[in-house]
Amino acid sequence: MVKGKAGAESAQKRLEASQDSADRHEGWRYFIEKTDLEPGIDPSEANQQRQAELEERESKALGEENPPNFPSRNSQR
Repeated sequence: MVKGKAGAESAQKRLEASQDSADRHEGWRYFIEKTDLEPGIDPSEANQQRQAELEERESKALGEENPPNFPSRNSQR
């Protein structure tokens, strides 16, 4: 866990430097995220909580989203 923007940027640079270049090329990158999870939490429990939060955000976004009103392809012919 790091505090502050400078600490987070430094930690991210160290992490990226330690990552294999083939992994970076393939798009396997780690990222730093803000979280309310307590330090030392069980990794599987942390993953479950993050997944639940993601699903909640996605369902809210889908519920609030107004689908675009595009004409169908058949009506243009």
